[in-house]
Amino acid sequence: MTVRLPVGQHMLAVAAIAPLLLAQGALAAEDTEAKLLADLRLRFESVSDRNCAACAGRDATALTLRARIGYDTGTWQGLGALIEIDQVWSLGDGEYNSTRNGEALYPVVADPVLTQLNRLQISYVSEFDTVFTLGRQRLAFGNQRFIGNVGWRQHEQTFDAFSIVNTSVEGLTLTYAYISRVNRIFGDDNPVPTSGQAPHFDSHSHVFDVAYTGWKGVKLEAYGLMLDLAQTGPSPLTAARLSTSTWGLRAEGKFEASPGLNVLLNAEYAHQNEYSDNPLSIDLSYCLAEAGLSWKGATLLAGYQSLEGDGTVGFSTPLATGHAFNGWADIFLTTPTNGLDAAYVKLAYAVPDAFGLKSVGGALNYYDFETQRTGVSLGSEVDVQLEVAIDKQFTVLLKYAGYRGDGALTGAGGWTPAARDKTVAWAVVSFKY
Repeated sequence: MTVRLPVGQHMLAVAAIAPLLLAQGALAAEDTEAKLLADLRLRFESVSDRNCAACAGRDATALTLRARIGYDTGTWQGLGALIEIDQVWSLGDGEYNSTRNGEALYPVVADPVLTQLNRLQISYVSEFDTVFTLGRQRLAFGNQRFIGNVGWRQHEQTFDAFSIVNTSVEGLTLTYAYISRVNRIFGDDNPVPTSGQAPHFDSHSHVFDVAYTGWKGVKLEAYGLMLDLAQTGPSPLTAARLSTSTWGLRAEGKFEASPGLNVLLNAEYAHQNEYSDNPLSIDLSYCLAEAGLSWKGATLLAGYQSLEGDGTVGFSTPLATGHAFNGWADIFLTTPTNGLDAAYVKLAYAVPDAFGLKSVGGALNYYDFETQRTGVSLGSEVDVQLEVAIDKQFTVLLKYAGYRGDGALTGAGGWTPAARDKTVAWAVVSFKY
């Protein structure tokens, strides 16, 4: 049986015990200076999505500007605070469905116009290499396969949470977070989205992560997520079906084969069951295997990942930075009910101090998809990226994702597309201070 307190009472309870935890730190770490935070991003995005039945062939074009402004007090006697505001504007005609603007006849570009508190947190850094943080904060665990900030969108995902990070043992990082609310990318100061996506999840979730880097070239990670999610407004059952218990292991290795040439090996496994008020019976696994080479700024990586599905539900990662996985066209942000197998090859190259610039880098990815449970082809995707860092502050990015959907034979012998073609192109200019 799960006992729930209202979200506000839970955060008050955490705040009440926080001084007891902070007291364990004895003396504070060295003070740090205050600083202004500024993050500006101008982005043009064009989407052609044949999966949008209501679009009738219409394409989306969005020109948006994000200004993220904040102030970090630094630390004094270990205590610090941070506040940050997001402002997102739509420039030009804006023929796109932001999920909030009522333009449902266009493909989705999930960057609604908003003014939103992004982060508001207090922290304490103890002498024992432990950081305690309370409030609205950014959480990104490991490679963000399960918990991330969805930083690709103009307004990021943040968490009302209490987190503890300990690094007192060399090479070992211990992290715990209690999450009372998930603030999603849609923003709370807008109307209920026409997409049916809730602006936030109420949460009574616990996240544990242990990472060890004490062996040269090796990173080992173990994690546990007990996600208890709920939502008001549209489709309250949807969030309950996302309440899961997931435990997993990940290993990353980088080994020198010869001077300048490194072998890359990565592996991961996780198992997932239902949790809290989830009405479903879930017994699903996730696995990943990658191998590659890196040499003088070039990286070649081949991989395979499998997310199981049982015909009713697929392995879920509702709090992940989904854009980083299974293609930039975002076709598979949600795992199909019959699961998803993805085989892929990634090529990346980066040159520092090129042509008087800080760095120039490019990437080329290819994916082949099919259902895990039934082996039906789900199409393929090609992603291309060019990124130029002009200096420490300015970056220019050109990016393209092209998904081509395959079809599956129906029981009557007909042909039904598993997913239709989708292409997305971006041009981005960023400034960070």
